Amino acid sequence: MNHNTVLKIENLKQYFPLRTGMFASLFKKEQSYLRAVDDISFSVAEREILGFVGESGCGKSTLSRTILKLLEPTGGKIHFKGTRVDAMSRKQFKPFRRKMQMIFQDPFGSLNPRRTVSEILRQTIKIHHLVEDRDAEDALIRKTLEEVGLNPVEEYWNKYPMLLSGGQLQRVSIGRVLVLQPEFVIADESVSMLDVSVRIGILDLLFKMRDKYGISFIYITHDLVTARYICDRIAIMYLGKILEIGPTETIINHPCHPYTRALIAAVPVPDPTAEIQELPIRGYIPITPDDTMDSCNFAPRCLERKKECRSGKPQMVQVGEGHFAACLLVDGDQCRDNRE
Repeated sequence: MNHNTVLKIENLKQYFPLRTGMFASLFKKEQSYLRAVDDISFSVAEREILGFVGESGCGKSTLSRTILKLLEPTGGKIHFKGTRVDAMSRKQFKPFRRKMQMIFQDPFGSLNPRRTVSEILRQTIKIHHLVEDRDAEDALIRKTLEEVGLNPVEEYWNKYPMLLSGGQLQRVSIGRVLVLQPEFVIADESVSMLDVSVRIGILDLLFKMRDKYGISFIYITHDLVTARYICDRIAIMYLGKILEIGPTETIINHPCHPYTRALIAAVPVPDPTAEIQELPIRGYIPITPDDTMDSCNFAPRCLERKKECRSGKPQMVQVGEGHFAACLLVDGDQCRDNRE
């Protein structure tokens, strides 16, 4: 593992067993699984923001919960700063919990409505034994609220979540993470429930955390616009698989995978006179795991598919510096020619 690699994921899997009917059990049909995260590998470097982009249901949030062991992985390896953590017991993993944190999508649901802002942060401080006395707790709470832009602190100290706006609630959620001084954070759709006018402030706050404290991020979103703004690299995810991964501007300007091109085509253009283009995507999302067991996951919806797409599983192919795509139709030389 590279010395500056914070997180390394190897062949991570998260499968959920599907219910079978009475007749299937009588005929002893093999158990079917929903492959929410299907053999994924990647790494995150120090101070890097890696974005995972894909439509709802592609496995992004399940991936994040599996990495943080909120769900036990079905298979694969999770390395944090050179230490393998996936096989650890709950007790063994507890020291790493402080270093690996998550900012949840819904600030309205992730904060206790019966606790004030100061009590929410104080609870986190007490659980992890960050300081020894109440005066030190107050000082740390005050510093954290100032860091996340909740000024003046006295105005928010005794407020309950119901009295705060969505942006203010998300800043409290970020403060609850920041008070622990983590080394790795997953931001799961952290601005999707906020007004467009306040999103940039939250994204800039994540930048501040990265630059000031050296925190590495996984940024999960369905929005390519915010991903382009904040991410160093982007991974395109579909039905539990990474289809393409590479530097942000390379992915946006020179996409290789048909699904990536479809996502980019779906981004709204801020011009009322612009002609709406037809999306290069058709068909259906496979409804059973067996539909794509031996073929490309995206084949049923791909307008460019060929016969081999229904009979082979694509593997990651390098198409440029740090740029990889998993598609049977992708030609590395052709992608490089298109880029030039």
